[in-house]
Amino acid sequence: MDAETTWMMLAAGLAMTVIGAIGGVLRDRAPLAWHAHLPWNGLAFGGVGCALVAAAHLFTLLRAG
Repeated sequence: MDAETTWMMLAAGLAMTVIGAIGGVLRDRAPLAWHAHLPWNGLAFGGVGCALVAAAHLFTLLRAG
């Protein structure tokens, strides 16, 4: 992957994390609404994982060149 793809992956991971956190808060406010049944914790977990992989890859890209 090049640096541009890694930056996009980092941005996508952070966006997924924020959306997952907001969805979790909304689930607590309205537990019987349609959005309460979506897997917000899984989305946040996937976003954190994506952001960590992208950050580690970006660190190695910046260190190498």
